[in-house]
Amino acid sequence: MCTRVIGPLLGLGTILLLDLTQSHAQQPQIPTLQVCNETVAKGGGTVKIDSRVDATHTGSFAIRLELKCGLGGYPIGKIEVSSLSMSDSVVDVTWNATTIEQLTSTGRATPTLYVNGRCKAERAPGCRFWLMVADNRRGAIGTPDVVSFLLFDGKGHRVAYATGPVVDGDIEVAPTPN
Repeated sequence: MCTRVIGPLLGLGTILLLDLTQSHAQQPQIPTLQVCNETVAKGGGTVKIDSRVDATHTGSFAIRLELKCGLGGYPIGKIEVSSLSMSDSVVDVTWNATTIEQLTSTGRATPTLYVNGRCKAERAPGCRFWLMVADNRRGAIGTPDVVSFLLFDGKGHRVAYATGPVVDGDIEVAPTPN
């Protein structure tokens, strides 16, 4: 809180503290990640979130990705999220990664992928994204994979987000050496 003492204007011995800040919702801060660490990820599927369904939204989205660390440790690949239909998202169209700035993963038993960068989406000029995928199963058995993303416009406003299980499909994240 920023305060300012205004005493002399009101008379000797009088102190008035004013809150000069405005209250705005704080967007979540994504942790800084390391450089590409031999991560390879591919696959896709449909994510379904029952709590994001209403009369005009299915509460689901489809994701396809193919990512890896290229020469020199720079991330390369594709990410596409389509059929986005969440009850409280501003953007309900396909979005694509245009630049992948960070790509890393951690874990061996359930490798988890973290990606962020720039994207293209209608109604979101200056689009930026953060994506997380937990590869919880190998093939058709086990706990479903989980996908989470945040999508911001160039002004920093959240325009779409989701976190949920892959109900159809599979995303593979190659375990990293560490």
